[in-house]
Amino acid sequence: MASGVLLSVHVVPVLEGRIVAFVLDPPGPKGRWLPWTVLEQGANPYEIASTVVDEWCDGAMSNLRLADVISREGEDGWELAIVFRAELTALPGHERGAPHVCDAQDLAAVQGFEAVDLERWLGGGSAAIPATEGDSPKLVF
Repeated sequence: MASGVLLSVHVVPVLEGRIVAFVLDPPGPKGRWLPWTVLEQGANPYEIASTVVDEWCDGAMSNLRLADVISREGEDGWELAIVFRAELTALPGHERGAPHVCDAQDLAAVQGFEAVDLERWLGGGSAAIPATEGDSPKLVF
């Protein structure tokens, strides 16, 4: 395994409560993928995610928000993946790949992330600590 560091921005496009993955064909990666790009030094992750939505999803978005940050090991070294959820207003075109609206049973076929993570992001984002009765909101640092 190489010892490089990769900072990446991934976007989970959601249309009417379902994830939209893109079917890619050779010569590049094959299969269903979520849009992503490398985060260059000094770049704003939110701005980069917005650009990814413009390029992959034709900019048809009503909301873009941070969903998760994942640290993982890959073939090329360590990756810090910043994941955004984009609420789409229309199905994207085919310029980057054929869009595929995923049903729940299709999530395991999406490359790059575990189905459990995709289900969590589809349900609203990262796991939250449930409040118990009588708890008041508190800041945690």
